[in-house]
Amino acid sequence: MKSSLKRFLDLLCGEYSNQKQAIENPPFFAHIFLKYKAINHLQPGSILLEQSYAVDPKKPYRLRMIRAEETSSGTIKLWNHAFKDPKQFTEAMGEQTQTKNITEEDLILLDNCHYHVVEKDDGYHGGMEAGCRCIVCRDGKDSYLKSSFHLEGNKLSTLDRGYDLKTNERLWGSIAGEFQFIRTSSWKAEWH
Repeated sequence: MKSSLKRFLDLLCGEYSNQKQAIENPPFFAHIFLKYKAINHLQPGSILLEQSYAVDPKKPYRLRMIRAEETSSGTIKLWNHAFKDPKQFTEAMGEQTQTKNITEEDLILLDNCHYHVVEKDDGYHGGMEAGCRCIVCRDGKDSYLKSSFHLEGNKLSTLDRGYDLKTNERLWGSIAGEFQFIRTSSWKAEWH
């Protein structure tokens, strides 16, 4: 693994909270926990992502496996994977036995849901790969996802929005701007 990719993953891995933002503007921002954890027994660059509401942190509403690789141009590509049976791994973030049980066969590659990440003077900027049409079903309706993030130091800002496939009208996602997370714990990203 290249040192530039390792540096990004070391910075990313950890636990984040937007508690300050949620307290200051509760009508627009729920209090959310984000967790990124290296999964050592899978291929290098494998990161478990868990998102949960602070009111019910033991029941994540999103569980993904991210695969990070550095391209020949120096851009970092993040491949998104869903779990075939996410309920089987809802405690994988904190339960080492459950984490070790994750196999390649448990994962489904999410077509057209890749991110490109570039390092700039003010940190890492990621967004959906050009031309991607990442389809998300929410409230029984398909939409395409536009997503971006900015990681700098202990701060992570994210913006996810879903749009109608035909009219391009925004159907869901933040209307008040980016979610602003602060890292509350850091975890090393190491693979064998």
